[in-house]
Amino acid sequence: MAQLSLQEKLKFDAEYKVPVDKIHEFWSSSLGHIPKFCRDTFHNIELVQGRWGNEGCIHKWTYSLDGKVLTCNSMTETLDYKKKYITFNVIGGDLLEPYYKSFKFVVQFTPKDDGGSLGNWTLVYEKLNENVPDPISLREACIQLNKAIDAYLNQA
Repeated sequence: MAQLSLQEKLKFDAEYKVPVDKIHEFWSSSLGHIPKFCRDTFHNIELVQGRWGNEGCIHKWTYSLDGKVLTCNSMTETLDYKKKYITFNVIGGDLLEPYYKSFKFVVQFTPKDDGGSLGNWTLVYEKLNENVPDPISLREACIQLNKAIDAYLNQA
């Protein structure tokens, strides 16, 4: 009997007052700045391998979620400067075991008529079993992080 895939998606949109090039550049190569303005949730983001702004670079995130300090390693899998598209693939850490077989963050940034930009985010994940909850609190943390990034970039 074939096993059903437990791959699912959660989506959200983030609006930014900054231009599309600026928000895409931040998510491409400035993740290490996040703890400067969002330390309560994101304690450290370090480059483990490669170079910021390049496909294949690996970052280690230390963050708090649901009252726990967690870590995860992610790799910049796809980085398209022309289409303003990024895929982060989680390759290890507390986000995977014991919940998910795979987890990706996918974002497409587009310009808005007012000079700002829009990020269409998709969390793509495959649960290890049907009892694993959807990552609602992680999505909410991502929404709050994007608001904090927009505020930070508007100060710069």
